[in-house]
Parts: sequence; C-alpha cells; structure tokens
Amino acid sequence: MFALFLIALLTATAVAAAGALADSGLRWWSAFGALRRELKDGKVPALPALRPTVAVGGNTAFDRSCATRAAKSAINCAA
Repeated sequence: MFALFLIALLTATAVAAAGALADSGLRWWSAFGALRRELKDGKVPALPALRPTVAVGGNTAFDRSCATRAAKSAINCAA
C-alpha cells in the first residue's frame, strides 16, 4: 500500500514539474517570438541603463577602499 502511495506521489510531482517547465518554456518562446518580430520590423527597443557609469578612479563594487578607511580609525570598544 505504501508503494502505491509513493508511486502516486512521485507521479504527481513529475506532472507538476512538467507543467511548470512547460509554462516557463512557453513564456520564453513567446518572449523571443515577440523580440524576433520587433527586430524583423526594424524597431530595435532601446535598452535601459541598468547602472550608472563610474568615473575613472571612482569606487566600484569590488573596491576595498572602505576596508582601509576602517583599519585607520581607532577602535574604542570591544565587540
């Protein structure tokens, strides 16, 4: 009886996963189809600026300049 329950549970899980993957695949197919139609007509959409540009010598996301500033300051209490 437990084996039957386990097989039914695994089957339901497989059906749910297949449905989610099919839905995701259809959304991607539709999005790329719309993009293909736009590019074929010559209407190239302008991409938004995702991040502002950083001036030369400015801080970047991977800069550790704040770590050197923190090391220069005096520690006045223990953590």
